[in-house]
Amino acid sequence: MSDMNLENVSLEDVPFYEKDKYWVSPMNFMPETSDKSRVQESIQIHDVTLRDGEQTPNVIFTVEERIAIAKALNDLGVDRIEFGMPVVSKDIYEAFKEVLNMDFRSEIIAFLRSHPDDIKAAADLGAKNVIIEHNVNPYFCKHVYGLKHEETVARITGIFKDAQSAGLKARLMGWDASRTTLDYLKRLYTEICEQVVPESIIFVDTFGVMTPAAMHHTIKSFREWFPGVPIEVHNHNGFGLGMANAMAAVTAGASCVHGALLGLGERDGNIPIDEIAMALELLYKIPTNIELSGLSRVCHLAQRITGYKNQGTKPITGDFYFQLQAGVVIHAVQKIADAGLGDRTWAAFAPEVIGKSGYEFLLSKMSGIRTIAMFLEKLGLEASKEEMAEMLELIKEQSNLVKGAISLGEFGFIARDYLKKSSTSKCDNSIE
Repeated sequence: MSDMNLENVSLEDVPFYEKDKYWVSPMNFMPETSDKSRVQESIQIHDVTLRDGEQTPNVIFTVEERIAIAKALNDLGVDRIEFGMPVVSKDIYEAFKEVLNMDFRSEIIAFLRSHPDDIKAAADLGAKNVIIEHNVNPYFCKHVYGLKHEETVARITGIFKDAQSAGLKARLMGWDASRTTLDYLKRLYTEICEQVVPESIIFVDTFGVMTPAAMHHTIKSFREWFPGVPIEVHNHNGFGLGMANAMAAVTAGASCVHGALLGLGERDGNIPIDEIAMALELLYKIPTNIELSGLSRVCHLAQRITGYKNQGTKPITGDFYFQLQAGVVIHAVQKIADAGLGDRTWAAFAPEVIGKSGYEFLLSKMSGIRTIAMFLEKLGLEASKEEMAEMLELIKEQSNLVKGAISLGEFGFIARDYLKKSSTSKCDNSIE
């Protein structure tokens, strides 16, 4: 039985450790670091794979693929699925119509421009929930749309009245919000909300240009200014701060985070929903409706459909996350397991948490004697420590040659050949 209270660092009945499931940082749960006074009881996950994700270069969904991804997201427990823009193409419209007739738990969302044609298309389709987008950067509104401030307010409020008259539940997505000032946004949204009340306000950091401190302050301010309107956040990842900004928004009171499978999206991409869900559930202990054990399967499906492959080092569902190669690491994994602390949580969480089956141990120039012993056991072979040490040198040479790991089959050939020669050498020596 392991000592579970070593040096007063207890692993019993704590939020950061559960044997064979996860082991994260105790510092996440200190009173000084875990202020949840503004955090909603649960966080919704809004998936944009089928809209913003299809704006990824060279990613196109057929009708069948669009429906398959929607079904997978529904099974995963995603709260809302942004299915696309009905006016973009006939195939999106037809797929939309089909999925609206399915018995989904997830809300199906139509993404609309601030244009009467989009409102009509959504209403004719039978959609009930929509996002209406409009730029809220005054420079963009003036020079692209030709709108003064008053005209921007009039266009947004007018289209929302049309949507609500058509029976649509409409959320307001003001994009490029992060490149204007907080004072201007307060003025703009106050004037809008005096005339219409959207289902929610979606704050958009379109180009990923905010710091987490700025995001936290902004969402906190929106919550104070518009206490009766839920605030959502849609971040891109321009400076690699997308996930940090999403969590900053949650701790400031955002009720919903937008993301996409594989982090798909225009330019720098959206925030991967596997990372959002796992961080909320394990690092913040904030519940979502995501079935975590389905994450690996759904992300793999998305890779097969899109042909888009994440880097192996991607957090959570990257191919390398549960592959162990260095001899010192494999030694540590075994020692931790021998101590009774579990054999699944060398990493922050066990593979099974996201639906994978276990660790994969790789044999290469970085390996040690323990890995050689493990591979020999898999093959039903035995060798002395001296023989394993010599085999390790052979493996290092071969690994350098192929510039990678050595497969079990290749190791079997090397090991059997070595043991055969070693046995022959011993026999020759005994005869002499």
